[in-house]
Amino acid sequence: MKKALPLRLFIVDDSELMCARLAQMLKEIDGTEIAGIAHNARDAWRCINKTAPDLTILDICLPDGSGVDVLKQIRTAGLPTKVVIYTHYPYPQYQKRCLALGADYFFDKYSDYEKLLAVVGELVKAKNAGAAPAGSARIR
Repeated sequence: MKKALPLRLFIVDDSELMCARLAQMLKEIDGTEIAGIAHNARDAWRCINKTAPDLTILDICLPDGSGVDVLKQIRTAGLPTKVVIYTHYPYPQYQKRCLALGADYFFDKYSDYEKLLAVVGELVKAKNAGAAPAGSARIR
């Protein structure tokens, strides 16, 4: 029997508390592994490029740049990581821009945490089934 591979997650948020809570919540999903955490754009890009996570969860507002900048770097480099923008700024203009730049998902921290968990669960299943997750269209 083939051993299940963990879905490697990278979390980027300027709030240490948010990162800790999110990491704890995501670790409770069977088949996940936290590949790393960063609190600013510079460290995020350096670590994402080095660790090559399966999924990157990005906040928009960071102290030395933005999650949008990190998203651009990820897509310009052609990294295969799925990207979730997870923000307190769910404005349509941000959503439209992030999706146009290659974000796979865009979620509001206030109301979409269950959607985030559902997507992570789907991605774990898809990774171990060798297929794209059902409903892999961009969820907003």
